[in-house]
Amino acid sequence: MRWSRRFTAEHDGLATIEYVIGAAVILGTLVIGVSAWNNGLVTRLQALVTQLQTVR
Repeated sequence: MRWSRRFTAEHDGLATIEYVIGAAVILGTLVIGVSAWNNGLVTRLQALVTQLQTVR
């Protein structure tokens, strides 16, 4: 019980945790964005290849 009181009284440890959580949110958002962009790019390239095949 003393450990939990001491941990909540100290504010130095919380700043590190906040940075880790913030970095995880930013990286997660970046991964989702790049993945969505990549999926859209693949779809467009497949459509372009299909169009080029019908030209012949």
